Amino acid sequence: MEFAVFALSPSSPVLPSHFPKTTILSRSHISARNKLFQSSRLPSLKNASIFKILSMNKEERRSANYHPSVWELQLIESLSTPYSYELHANRLEELKQEARRAFVSTNEPRAKLKLIDSIQRLGVAYHFEREIEEAIKLTELDVHGDLHTTSLHFRLLRQHAFSVSTDVLEKFRSNRDGKFKDSLKKDVAGLLNLYEASYLGMPGEDNVLEEAKDFSSKHLKSLLETIKDEVLAKQVKQSLEVPLHWKMPRIEARDFIDIYSSDSTRNLDLLELAKLDFNLVQSQHQRELNELAR
Repeated sequence: MEFAVFALSPSSPVLPSHFPKTTILSRSHISARNKLFQSSRLPSLKNASIFKILSMNKEERRSANYHPSVWELQLIESLSTPYSYELHANRLEELKQEARRAFVSTNEPRAKLKLIDSIQRLGVAYHFEREIEEAIKLTELDVHGDLHTTSLHFRLLRQHAFSVSTDVLEKFRSNRDGKFKDSLKKDVAGLLNLYEASYLGMPGEDNVLEEAKDFSSKHLKSLLETIKDEVLAKQVKQSLEVPLHWKMPRIEARDFIDIYSSDSTRNLDLLELAKLDFNLVQSQHQRELNELAR
């Protein structure tokens, strides 16, 4: 199926049609207020200070000159979309069932974690909340896991409010000086997942995640121009610009759909579901905007 991109896209947020302007006092108002304070029996120094503030003329006051909104009524009413829940409900349900079957049939822990992460980043996790929660709860942290798997599992656990200590990252630190091991410096996928996990620190926690953030970001930046895998390079570039934890979910969904489309291990039913879901949600937003503009 084609992936429609309309004028109303996640990267083009709706702006309010007007903003409040700064109120400017007229000269007559200023004059009247000056006389009021001059006639009061305040100490002379206070009078002088207040008079100095109130006697600022119109030219000295800053005024905001906002540009008019591009979202005129005619433009809003012109928005159209071929997608609707009435027309696409059956196909949406079919794709959800296919994706659910693929999820249930994936048993290998690393593959399961990657699939959960993909579902979340594609913006369709709300269709599978129970399955995802249960899978994360039942998947045990692998004490022998590599940096990629351990960091991803740590992030998913914290995203879903499960208790997990930063001690799981200790095996990647040197016993000699406590710093992250030099052997990790070329592991791009591992560094990327460590970087994303580092943004889920808790108040009062030790500085392990801050060190992880500094270590991973430093080496990802140095490796960025040498990454041969275009999909991975794009992910690294986007994460360094805006980490996943700071991203708006719908913007991340739009970005990750492109990335997932180029993934050789992609699930085609899940990809189609993500595209259809994105277009349906966007079409609903357009209709609501049209209604509000009337």
